[in-house]
Amino acid sequence: MKKKMIFLVKIILTLLVLFGLYVLGAILYAQYSDYKPNPEELAEVIIPAQQLSTVDKDTLVFYDWNIGYCGLGKESDFFYDGGKMVRPTKALSDKNLNGFLETLKAWKADADFINIQEIDRASRRSYQVDQLQKAFAELGTYKTAFGKNYDVRFVPMPFLEPMGKVLGGIASFYKYQDAEPPVKYAFPSNFSWPKGLFFLDRCFMKMRFNLKNGKQLILINTHNSAYDGGALKKQEMKYFKKFIVEEYAKGNYVIVGGDWNQIPPGYAPLDKNSNYEEMPVPADFADADWKFAFDGTTPTNRKVDKPYVAGETYTTVIDFYLLSPNIELLEVKGLANGFEYSDHQPVRMVCKLK
Repeated sequence: MKKKMIFLVKIILTLLVLFGLYVLGAILYAQYSDYKPNPEELAEVIIPAQQLSTVDKDTLVFYDWNIGYCGLGKESDFFYDGGKMVRPTKALSDKNLNGFLETLKAWKADADFINIQEIDRASRRSYQVDQLQKAFAELGTYKTAFGKNYDVRFVPMPFLEPMGKVLGGIASFYKYQDAEPPVKYAFPSNFSWPKGLFFLDRCFMKMRFNLKNGKQLILINTHNSAYDGGALKKQEMKYFKKFIVEEYAKGNYVIVGGDWNQIPPGYAPLDKNSNYEEMPVPADFADADWKFAFDGTTPTNRKVDKPYVAGETYTTVIDFYLLSPNIELLEVKGLANGFEYSDHQPVRMVCKLK
């Protein structure tokens, strides 16, 4: 009996040592290969063969969707949110990707601008599919801007089934010739070491379009922090605010769309006692004449601790737009699809430049 106990202890100690070496090795490798975005850098651009025109109308249609790397459809849960799944099966990943592409195809009829978050280029979780190129090919005549915000060669979590390599970011697609190359800005916030080595480097991307009245339309695609308890989001919003205020002060039109990971002012959560992280946009972020455009009747995000069940899964609104005072909101509508292809649902917005 004593020998068995000693043998068991040795096995446990050996496993603990191996686990420690695994963790240490993963951290050292991540530190060596850590992606450190510049505070400001040009976004990657893919240009269509078709000649693009300048913005030639004052009523514009926008779409926004966090596609969750086509890995978080209605059948999925996610280990970091209390579920078990690290990545979907290849069949589910393909189903979600095809659904995303079919949705883009339907939007081509009227979309002037499309903002996408969590689109993968070369990741284990999405089977190395370049989703950006697939989307560009589907849209055909739209120019594409890509801002990388996740570039980790090996995510070691969870231990028994590590996520592995991740390369992805945010993307914007538009019909018009921009006034200058789009720029990606890195938010000056991140998780502490070593956690920050394995998480997204949050960012926003700014595009600039000339208008016939001599002013410019400024379009911003943002993806703010999650799982941070609000601390990082507060830093991001403070940093972010100066960009939109400065552009509006020049007389320009400013539209911000994306996954804010915050609820908009005026939206009442379904359950104030929920453990879902639902901090509101800071009250002093925008003056009263700025407009937060959201559809409070249609959720844009769901919890992913379990597969989606309509009427049971907790949902909320964290994907929306912000419009400068010189823009009239004509329509904003959440596009309910039963969270079929992502843990987010798209939002369509129509506005008029005054």
